[in-house]
Amino acid sequence: MSTSAPPPTLRPTDPLDPIDRSDRRRWLQLILGVVLFLVAEVVMGAVSVLASVLAGGDVADGPMPWAFLLGAVIAAAIGVGGFLLIVGPVGRSPGLALRGRGKLAELVVGLIIGAVLISLSVALIALLGGYRFTGIAASPQLLAPLAIGIGAGFVEEIFFRGILLRLIDAWMGSWGALVLTSLVFGLIHLTNDGASPASALGLVVEAGILLGAAYLLTRRLWLAIGIHIAWNTVQAGVFSSVVSGTGRQNGLLIADIDGPTWLTGGSMGIEGSLVTVLVGLAAGVVMLVLAMRRGRMLGPVGRRAKDGISG
Repeated sequence: MSTSAPPPTLRPTDPLDPIDRSDRRRWLQLILGVVLFLVAEVVMGAVSVLASVLAGGDVADGPMPWAFLLGAVIAAAIGVGGFLLIVGPVGRSPGLALRGRGKLAELVVGLIIGAVLISLSVALIALLGGYRFTGIAASPQLLAPLAIGIGAGFVEEIFFRGILLRLIDAWMGSWGALVLTSLVFGLIHLTNDGASPASALGLVVEAGILLGAAYLLTRRLWLAIGIHIAWNTVQAGVFSSVVSGTGRQNGLLIADIDGPTWLTGGSMGIEGSLVTVLVGLAAGVVMLVLAMRRGRMLGPVGRRAKDGISG
């Protein structure tokens, strides 16, 4: 029998604990998170337009793809830096939302999951006659789809999951936070061109639950960021579909997308299809089941008997 001391276990307030919810100043974090989200969005648009103008582009034609990508990368950097300041000096560094070992692996897994899910959705839509491949583009536009993926993947995930879901999780518990943030995520996208109550509900069920479950499963942002980046980039850059809030993209594949709105997604693009909604929901449910088995679905902070986390 060994006489050495047993290895130390993680305590609820240990900074290495991914479900540490001992942070402070949550209302201030929320306010600063809203400001950060707005600033990142404005900077992304401003940099895209300014860079295009300086390069001699016509603003009426929209930002140049490379300028759009530059704006998205800068906005992502602002989002990451601002988030670390909010959860660090303000919130006293709770959990491992962007830190810790394995973050690159989670990002890569997320990229794979996002690409597979949107590809599976297109394959099913094609089998049902809503997507018909007609050729490969000689000069596909890939920078704009990548910008759409990076911009939304970082800026939206940092706000909706890193700020909103994380804080509401402490106030209401994991299930309440998942429902509320999914609803807010869908309502925000009602402002996009071509959006409708039905398409917003689809995003609630599809992306809100999927991305929220990805965060709750890992208690970090990298898996959700990877899914979001690949979902948008592959949807636009490979399958030439509209991404919610953007126009039709000229991606790698030339395709005829035609059929009823419930199948093709209409003006919302492939992600508005009922098929894609069900695929995203199924993946989200699987992640939630895994999260429950791993003890990641918690009650409000303060319920010591339920989750062992003090507030």
